Amino acid sequence: MEPRLRRLRLAPGPDRRRRPRHADRHAGRAGAGHRGDQPRRRHRTARRPDSGGPGAEHGRPGQAAGTPGRPGTRVTLRHAEVLDESGEPYVANLRSAEATDLYIAAGESEEVYEPAFTVHGFRYVEISGHDDVDVTGRVLHSDTRFTGELVTSDPEVNRLLANIRWGQRGNFVSVPTDCPQRDERLGWLADAQVFLPTACYNADVSAFFARWLRDVIDGRHPGGAFPDVAPVVDRYPVNREGAPGWGDAGVLIPWHLYRVYGDVRTLERCFPAMAGWIDWIESGNPDLIWRDRVGNHYGDWLQIGAETPREVLATAYFAHSATLVARAADVLGRAADAERYAGLAQRVRKAFADAFVGADGSVTGDTQTAYLLALAYDLLPDELVEPAVARLVDAIRRNGDRLSTGFLGVALLCPVLSAHGHDDLAYTLLHQREFPSWMYSIRHGATTIWERWDGWTAEAGFQATEMNSFNHYSLGSVGQWLYARVAGIDQAPGSVAFRDLVIAPVPGGRLTSASARYESPRGLIATAWELKDGAFSLDVTIPPGARAVVRLPIGGGTHEIGSGTHRFTVPQGD
Repeated sequence: MEPRLRRLRLAPGPDRRRRPRHADRHAGRAGAGHRGDQPRRRHRTARRPDSGGPGAEHGRPGQAAGTPGRPGTRVTLRHAEVLDESGEPYVANLRSAEATDLYIAAGESEEVYEPAFTVHGFRYVEISGHDDVDVTGRVLHSDTRFTGELVTSDPEVNRLLANIRWGQRGNFVSVPTDCPQRDERLGWLADAQVFLPTACYNADVSAFFARWLRDVIDGRHPGGAFPDVAPVVDRYPVNREGAPGWGDAGVLIPWHLYRVYGDVRTLERCFPAMAGWIDWIESGNPDLIWRDRVGNHYGDWLQIGAETPREVLATAYFAHSATLVARAADVLGRAADAERYAGLAQRVRKAFADAFVGADGSVTGDTQTAYLLALAYDLLPDELVEPAVARLVDAIRRNGDRLSTGFLGVALLCPVLSAHGHDDLAYTLLHQREFPSWMYSIRHGATTIWERWDGWTAEAGFQATEMNSFNHYSLGSVGQWLYARVAGIDQAPGSVAFRDLVIAPVPGGRLTSASARYESPRGLIATAWELKDGAFSLDVTIPPGARAVVRLPIGGGTHEIGSGTHRFTVPQGD
């Protein structure tokens, strides 16, 4: 379901005017880079419904050998993400996008059609007007060098990692779009900010996001509000000021680029707009509960079976963004700004606790996302942290060990559980195969991350056609946790550009091994752990100029190491 150009070759032959055959094509996938001339990993099965089952795998990967037609032959290619129950292209979810290309043959001995200004997101292409043609899929995405790789002992987890990567690849096309197929393809800010930590592990996206932030800043509304989408589209409903969690991306993204890449220049360029966003919220909400100036206020978008109160979510983001603006000011040597915004953040935290936190640690709404926001953004008095964690765990258990989080909550789910000693529950959610879960879509053939947990279910079929993308990376933000906690590659809270590392892999769930490589700004960081014969072994590579604290599981203790390659072994039970 990645956007891709196609190369259609027509060779001599008759025009056999027969019923169009259906090519089940998971499309040509190029390696890292943009529109490579040598697409790779394209071996897929051609499924032909009129034959009653799967067809043969073509000897030439990703192509169907064929014969073209007479002058004037019309060849139509129609693209779709999924098939319906009858095996036909399902295109209702593309809305007004026709996703169709038409080629009229000239009758030459060989003709090649490769559109230069068209891009489609698809898994399947239906070819009609010709009995057989030769088709090559070409991947198109911005040239962001892939820097991360993670492989585990569990094929389903590996499939999830692949889906996350392909969702990123298919949507990082000049701007971080929400989806590559329907009549939208907009640079939604919330989608980008929740997925950015994962994206930074997968690829070097420093220049990609630094450039896009110019669109974000240019798209500000009068008064200082960031937009919902960038570049700005002057069309309702996205031409309003940004919603909580959406507009906040104008603060969160520059800060994260600084943390990961040490990009002070982008942070400095964005700082006036970052501060202006906080000033705009504060001036419209003098009691510091963010109820006004909320734009379209999407809440925890597409949460499932839950409804997190919007003022809870908004005020949590207000506190978090103010905190990050204060930290940015400190980095940039703006002492007065740092003091002002740190003080504001503290007052918003108090307002949040007074308005939404009970004496028993409950948070208004009692949803998974409500507790995740309060815990992740440090909005609770110290004595109420553990009661709130217990309530979060209970909310998940009551839901049958299943998540209920939407776009904003899902990025916090596993990291918060792990931070508070519940790696076991985080792994349970990771491996959960029943709806709603990451593995549910994989069990039903997903090759990228779906827009919604219930995009398709066995009980209800397809969700509403007006909003049901099957390539939407937001819910794949769990990738950050997979790198940081499963593989154990993370940096210390005050570290920048991975100078001070925390190597703390946590075995769990069905996993018996995991290995990861990440080309950080300082060089290669690698881990490989295995549970075998009652022992835990870990190999670690630290780049020059970095240092690391290694925390071993199973009672293996803590070790401080420098650059180089190190090996640790912990007998089980120590």
